[in-house]
Amino acid sequence: MAIQATILREEGNSIILTCPPAVGLLGISSFADATAGEDESNYFEKFFRYTTNGIEYTEWQPLKLENLTGLTFSGDDVVVFELRYNRRLSDPEATLVLNGASLEPSGTAPLKPTPAFDQSIFARYFGAYDPEVVSWYLNVLQKLYEKGIVPAYIDRSNEENGNQDFIDFWESVAHFVSFLVIYARKFQHFYETDFLLADFISQRGLAVSDAATLPEMTELMEHFYHQVARRGTKHIYDKKELGAAIDGELLRLINYRQEDELLFNLYKPEHFGWNLGNASPLYKGLYLNDNINKSYENHFDIKDVSKYPVYGEVRVATDGEKSVMQITDGGLKSTDPAYRIKVDPRLDYEFSFLVKLEPGSRLSVGINSFDKTGAPLNARSYKDGSDKNYFFESVQLVRNDKYLLVKLFIYNRNRKTFAKDTTEIKQGNDLIFHADTTYVIPVIEITGAGRLWGMRMLPMQTNYSRGLVQVNNFISIWMRNRNHSFAIGQVTHYIRHYLIPYNSWMALTDVGNAGYNETEEEPESFYWQPAAPYCETTAWRPASPVCEERETAWIGELATAYCLNYGTGSPNPPTL
Repeated sequence: MAIQATILREEGNSIILTCPPAVGLLGISSFADATAGEDESNYFEKFFRYTTNGIEYTEWQPLKLENLTGLTFSGDDVVVFELRYNRRLSDPEATLVLNGASLEPSGTAPLKPTPAFDQSIFARYFGAYDPEVVSWYLNVLQKLYEKGIVPAYIDRSNEENGNQDFIDFWESVAHFVSFLVIYARKFQHFYETDFLLADFISQRGLAVSDAATLPEMTELMEHFYHQVARRGTKHIYDKKELGAAIDGELLRLINYRQEDELLFNLYKPEHFGWNLGNASPLYKGLYLNDNINKSYENHFDIKDVSKYPVYGEVRVATDGEKSVMQITDGGLKSTDPAYRIKVDPRLDYEFSFLVKLEPGSRLSVGINSFDKTGAPLNARSYKDGSDKNYFFESVQLVRNDKYLLVKLFIYNRNRKTFAKDTTEIKQGNDLIFHADTTYVIPVIEITGAGRLWGMRMLPMQTNYSRGLVQVNNFISIWMRNRNHSFAIGQVTHYIRHYLIPYNSWMALTDVGNAGYNETEEEPESFYWQPAAPYCETTAWRPASPVCEERETAWIGELATAYCLNYGTGSPNPPTL
């Protein structure tokens, strides 16, 4: 790194510049300066000198490349250069301007080891040979060498070593005192040191991320009360990656990283507790919760196809009261980073949409997976664990006169395979995340023509039922706690007491606890008959594997369905 000279003073027609102390310097390879107004008659005469002990300077020499490159240093010295620019003017009206100068080192040696200093209280705040430390003790050393502080009767030199003994002794004293001075200055100007400023803000009561930069913490300090006023609002989970000036306090509390999943779901009243057609006492699903829908639009209607990774002939169409995606020989597929959806491989996700195909058309559905660097990954089949990125390929649906719900599951990376797995449309199989998955892009391909509506990607379920009554403002949070200073219970306490409104209830899921919904039991599978639009997945316990007539809730209309359990010993399900 170049040694930048700064103007020290002007003496008549001369400008004196000084360079900061250079530690470990071996030599000089070049120099550069910036002047204005020079010509053949009006110019600067340039000289330099240097010292290796802070006291004795060499004679002034012409500032020429050959003179600089001929210098060699041991690497153990602290070298200080001074430059002098003398004006030589033939025209009294001429003006010469010096804007700066610098020297380029030819090499540097490693700093001398300082084991005692490294174990001291100072080492956290600065290095033993930091520029501010060296500059301070050299300045004091010069004052000690001159008469006025150390008595004149104390000899500066002796017959054997000249003045080296005096310089070595007082350099050690000045160097140690400089540690105390710079240490005190660090606390005086605490806002210039990242961890001191972080401690100051934390002690005042705001959460600070370990990854926060000094400008970000300065923003927190200068607008402290504005940050406090954001508590109890959605600004507690603001994200820089989405355009916020600084991450919200919830993100700072857990040391959020850009590749981490964080979902904050304030339930609508109809999606919580006991609400006919929307929520039941033991229901754990999240299908209707728009707040955590990670699709490109968080509502059922398709309004802007430019937000989707489309190809082929794709446009927005109207179907009754629905705004849908009309697809002809195309669909959704891309590797463009702009269309990536963040996920966490420790969670189970549900990917679903409603589709109505034209007769003879075929449907393929899958995902493209990526790690945090953007490198492509392969998902695994939930059926046999083989690498597979498609749930199913080129299938025909059971009917084409209604919108059918295609509901698919991507399980957490620790999920064990299940040989009898099939998707809810009885085609293909569900998938398991690769362990390093950070982003996905959905793939939906239609050969022929069809219409797509209500695309959703969100966590499959909560790990708790929500059949509570007389509870307002219930909040579910999915996050990863990277703050090693706080246990998850302490994080929960902080959020409840400082970040959410007093009349809110909260359930927090730490996605670092992988596979919270994994089970060793084989899941029951049910085939819904007759062919109808679609139905909500419901939990029921038949006394024996027989066919029972039962009423179930259809989204969009009410109907009666027959459920055939095809577990062990039951008839085979019909083939679609």
